[in-house]
Amino acid sequence: MELYTFSPDQQHLLSNPQPFRLSPHTLLKDALDSLGQHLAKTYFQKTYTDKVTKISFEVVGVNQVAISSRSLRIATVNMVDPDRDAMRYFFQGSSGARTTFYMIGATFMQPHLNPPLLDGLVFLYNDEMLTELDHINLAGILIPRLVQRVTKRAIYGIK
Repeated sequence: MELYTFSPDQQHLLSNPQPFRLSPHTLLKDALDSLGQHLAKTYFQKTYTDKVTKISFEVVGVNQVAISSRSLRIATVNMVDPDRDAMRYFFQGSSGARTTFYMIGATFMQPHLNPPLLDGLVFLYNDEMLTELDHINLAGILIPRLVQRVTKRAIYGIK
């Protein structure tokens, strides 16, 4: 399973895909924990003003829904942000908010895989469902199709 992490890109939202190596025996929750830690230590480590954040991610749970062909995996991930830096610096403005949306979705769902790492992502912010923001909507269950095109463009150069 080839997982990737990304860098933000002003023009294409995601760029510079880097393989993210985990043991093939890694449990799904542990893989999500590792991806969340990486995201917190890279993309969310500092604001554009160089303020160091305390943002982290907590995998609240992973649910599986059995269907005839396989089990669908839906995870609930909570962004822990005690200083609310994400609201001030990462979810503001159309470009920044969209980039943040794609960074979160692509990192946790890995939509280039078939099947994706997650079939659905419930994203919480400080234990609450995010209300619809001006430029993005992270409320409800996010599905891989929402971020698949941008993710594949970053990895494979597909337009």
